[in-house]
Amino acid sequence: MDLSVIIPVYNAGALIDRCLDSIFSQQGEYQIEVICVDDGSTDNSVELIKGRTEQHIVLLQQENAGPAAARNKGMRVAKGRYMAYLDADDYWLPGFIEKTISFLDSHPECIAVTVGQRHITTSGNHIAPSMLENDTDLTSMVLDDFFSFWTQHNHVCTGSIVIRTDIAMSTGGQREDLRICEDLEFWAYLATFGNFGFIPEVLFVSDGSKVTETIGWVEKHIKRWNAAVPIACWEQRLLQRLPNPQPKSYIKARGRIAQNLSYSILLSRRYDLAREQVLKYGKDFPQGKMKTLLTNAARCSLTWFVTSRLLVYREYHRK
Repeated sequence: MDLSVIIPVYNAGALIDRCLDSIFSQQGEYQIEVICVDDGSTDNSVELIKGRTEQHIVLLQQENAGPAAARNKGMRVAKGRYMAYLDADDYWLPGFIEKTISFLDSHPECIAVTVGQRHITTSGNHIAPSMLENDTDLTSMVLDDFFSFWTQHNHVCTGSIVIRTDIAMSTGGQREDLRICEDLEFWAYLATFGNFGFIPEVLFVSDGSKVTETIGWVEKHIKRWNAAVPIACWEQRLLQRLPNPQPKSYIKARGRIAQNLSYSILLSRRYDLAREQVLKYGKDFPQGKMKTLLTNAARCSLTWFVTSRLLVYREYHRK
């Protein structure tokens, strides 16, 4: 088996066929298995998967435990040399499988490879990394410093990565106790096991707009906001494998995660904890309006009180 594709499925009836079609329409003489892990769906997702006629579709089921638990359940039965994740509302473009497998076959020093992405959101579409919008002369590359490239280009997301299965299994998989940024923790942890490659072509599409339009902005995100943890908890597994002191490139990458978690904690109305995180890690947040707003507000308790409540109001009334 060349590739195992692991798909967490939770009430994905509207989009699961599009996702599966994007896999089985790929060209190339490769042996592929698709492992769908139903995470307690209450819609017709399971019936749609059972109705597919393709061979090598494995259906596993569990009570709702989150995407990390679903991905780990799939990983434990994966038979492919390589492994990929794909969320049920996302899809691959032609060439994804052929080009990622060919890269890893020809670069044994790499444990994983990622591709360019198109992200479709309610606020518009964008390409990641943004350099792909203008530079058409780039070639596939082996990354010398994962964290530096990650900080600058944010080049990894679920669905854009193919991993050597033996390496993925040796990591223990994604942390099931994390329900937000668990994927980011895993990419960072995985990077401590070897080199990443990058293919500068848009071969993956993330289409989060469909779910957001259906269930609403707050409903989609509120469980994740409530589950956000302090950065010290998020990075505890990473610190066991990183040198001490941590590389500057890691600290910069961590700053982006810290801003994400701090804002999510704020939106869960844990205002004091959010301010504590901003004061501790704010200097490493990525440059931008949000860094300026949060770090300036956190300096004064009164300013923080007003600013944090206004931000919560804005997000909870966002369309």
